[in-house]
Amino acid sequence: MNDKPSNQTEPQIPPQETPAQIFGMGDVESHKTKQQQQTKILWGIFSLLLVLVLGVVLLLPRLISAPGSATVAPVIIPVERSTPQDAFSPFEEAQLLREREQAQEVLALILDFQEQLEEINVEIWAGEAYLESLAIAAEGDVAYREQDFLGSQEIYQRSLLSLQSLETLSLEVLNTSIDLGYIAIESGLPAAAKEEFTTALLINDESETALVGLERAQLLPEVLALLEQGDTWRENNNLESALDFYTQASVVDPAHTRATNAVAQTNIDILDRDFLIFMSNGFSSIQDNSPGNALVSFNQALTLKPESSDALSAITQAETMITSRDLTVQLNAAQGHVAGERWQEALEAFNNAIAIDANLVAALNGSERAQTRANLDVYLNNIVNAPLRLADEEVYQQSINVYNEALTLVENNSRLYDQLVALRGYLDKARVPITVTLTSDGLTNVTIYRVSELGSFASQTLNLNPGTYTAVGVRSGYRDVRSEFIVPFSGEEPVVTVICNEPV
Repeated sequence: MNDKPSNQTEPQIPPQETPAQIFGMGDVESHKTKQQQQTKILWGIFSLLLVLVLGVVLLLPRLISAPGSATVAPVIIPVERSTPQDAFSPFEEAQLLREREQAQEVLALILDFQEQLEEINVEIWAGEAYLESLAIAAEGDVAYREQDFLGSQEIYQRSLLSLQSLETLSLEVLNTSIDLGYIAIESGLPAAAKEEFTTALLINDESETALVGLERAQLLPEVLALLEQGDTWRENNNLESALDFYTQASVVDPAHTRATNAVAQTNIDILDRDFLIFMSNGFSSIQDNSPGNALVSFNQALTLKPESSDALSAITQAETMITSRDLTVQLNAAQGHVAGERWQEALEAFNNAIAIDANLVAALNGSERAQTRANLDVYLNNIVNAPLRLADEEVYQQSINVYNEALTLVENNSRLYDQLVALRGYLDKARVPITVTLTSDGLTNVTIYRVSELGSFASQTLNLNPGTYTAVGVRSGYRDVRSEFIVPFSGEEPVVTVICNEPV
């Protein structure tokens, strides 16, 4: 069926078929170009014909006279009718027509893919492969013109597959170009980045990712310049200035990885630097025996790094030193007060030490002893400064007991020794009576509280131990009188007068 006689003629083509159905791939391409040129030529011919028609209608009747009937004779052209012996049979023509239609269907698909690929600028990103695909289609044109429609269909099919692969490749080229563009940005290659994103936009001019990438590529030189200045300051150990330029770069392109990483790392470096400075200052203060200053520095370091075990350990060390120092200060103060027998001050110092360390044995024992001696000191001072209290028997007996207990604690040339000597002197005299002379008017009844009622008399003597006494006088019709007197330890014999002489 596909074998053609050498002298066969091309089957008749229906008049309504388009050029794309009549010609092959190459003819269609040239037809597109020629059609535009022919349109211009046809307009020129139409204009010329219009002028000629007007000339024929208006001028020719005047120049030519109408011919007579005798001079006009019909021309008969004989028609030669023949039937070529090598003409196709109707079945063969039908088969050939179907093969041609199938080839044209593939060709129509080729044209559709060609248009689509040209819209995405295939000649730029895959020019060689695209030309090869068109060359294959041109081979199909040759077979088509030779009416080898099956062969042309097969060749067109290969061209179609090649164009389809280019369409599939376009998505890969798009994605690859975008990826390479962003890699070029991070690699600091603005020209390469622009080229890749431009290629991507040739394929898809609405790609948001490619548009953003191209904008970033255009900003990249400014970003790189700022990063370079930041690096220079960093090399000079000026981290704050470096951070300023890195921050500017990240503002220009917030998505630039190196810029954002540089900002983050520089902040970390500044933090580490300041942390080390505070820690170093703290340890210097430790060496200078200034744990208070050290604690301030270590706490500043801990503020920067709240979970730093080094800062926490250093703080513990400084606090231990402060505790030890404060304990030493309080214990030394307490011992000084003990040596000076300032027992109340010693007690306060020992208690301060206990407040610092509640388990400190020296402070606990010292506080207990200081409390005992402070109580003794207060008692002895009260008796020595007011010995007349010994007139009270209870006070007298208690003072004897205190005196005897204190003898076990006394040391020569001490405050306690002087207190006990003074107390002993008062104790020795406390029960040695002193003669007291009482005078009255013989009309007043006299009573000595806690001693006796003496009645009325003009003069009377009593032997009283040193102390403070109260004499009361009572007389009918007269106001009572009260007189307090002291029997001193000095041995002086007092004279007391009790007389009611104020009438009521």
